[in-house]
Amino acid sequence: MSLTSEIRRHFGKDDESGIKKLKEDIQKIYKDIEEENKRECASDIDKICEDLNDLYMDEDNETMVIEAIQSLSFYQKYPWFRKAFIKLLSFLEEDYYLRTDAMRHVLDSGWASNETYALSEDTKADSFVQKLLPDIVEDYYIGIPEDELTSDLLELKRDACIKRFFLGRYIYRNLSCLDDIKARYQYIYRTLDKEVEAVKDRPGSYERELEEEIFKWSKKVAQEQEAKTFSTSQQLHDSLIDTYYKNLSAEFPDESDELKEECLKWKKIRGNDTCPCGSGKKFKKCHGA
Repeated sequence: MSLTSEIRRHFGKDDESGIKKLKEDIQKIYKDIEEENKRECASDIDKICEDLNDLYMDEDNETMVIEAIQSLSFYQKYPWFRKAFIKLLSFLEEDYYLRTDAMRHVLDSGWASNETYALSEDTKADSFVQKLLPDIVEDYYIGIPEDELTSDLLELKRDACIKRFFLGRYIYRNLSCLDDIKARYQYIYRTLDKEVEAVKDRPGSYERELEEEIFKWSKKVAQEQEAKTFSTSQQLHDSLIDTYYKNLSAEFPDESDELKEECLKWKKIRGNDTCPCGSGKKFKKCHGA
């Protein structure tokens, strides 16, 4: 890169032609995806990297790049697109002038999204965990203020909280289920490490906090959709327990009888009873704390 272009990137004015070219190439990417032009898509990703190399990066331009990455990240559902998208992420990772917190967050989000697709195809991964993590990871990285959430994102918030509730119960009994994720999927694990500690240290209060969140988001979704929702927190709790064990039974049919019995124990449990989670503690000092 020439000294002139290097100076322009850091101290110069916007190159309007450069911005125009970048926007045009980003639009080409969307068209490539729509038409499944795999070869063209890879070529247009290269063009975007070239555009960025010659572009003065101020706050407005960076916002445009961030929005493009967020939008393109959703297309990783197409396996053929992931390779091209990784190339763009790798380029941005290496380019030192894009080191703001906002850019760091969107890059981490892009990598995490990529990892969730890799995890979904991982035949060695825990099948139950595989189904829970995508919504949890997506919600963790979106970071949109509550008053700006659209109807779809409200549902994502609610569903992510429900899946966190399920995951919390699951890892409390089976912490080793996350060993492979910790070793191989670093961006996914970033969304979980703090929660793992919370689950281990205070399972009861952890679940209650999540139930409050789920109750809140369920009400908001119901208002948006003009639908009914849970009338009491106990009703919500019973529904969560039922759904959790139904999902577990579907994943592990050989254990369905034992899981059904465990589900019934959770519904009948009282404060001085031994907690069904297997900790050996009284319920009131464990999940009922």
